[in-house]
Amino acid sequence: MLVRIRLGQGRRVKQNKPEVRVIATGLSVLLQPVVLAAFVLAAWRFGTDLGWTQDFVISSGPLSHWQTWLAIALVLQAVVIALNRYGNAKPQPPPETPARESVLKSQFDRVL
Repeated sequence: MLVRIRLGQGRRVKQNKPEVRVIATGLSVLLQPVVLAAFVLAAWRFGTDLGWTQDFVISSGPLSHWQTWLAIALVLQAVVIALNRYGNAKPQPPPETPARESVLKSQFDRVL
């Protein structure tokens, strides 16, 4: 005995528009210099703590620590990587569904 439960297809996933992918790639390109600047500020502040460089431009507050700048740089770098992957991904074609007759025939063959 074979019992089958048929469910609806549900919501179809919308394909991403090419314009959104272009915007994501553009944002990733624009964020890369910001990431570099955050890494440079982290290195500058770290050098100041070790006495290798002159005074850091921000003397007090949460942005006066090299750990903060490093965390900002790492988070922004992760965002850049995610935007690049999203923008450069090739759209996947929808999976092909077999014709209903061939499905019914294969099910009938399995029962017999």
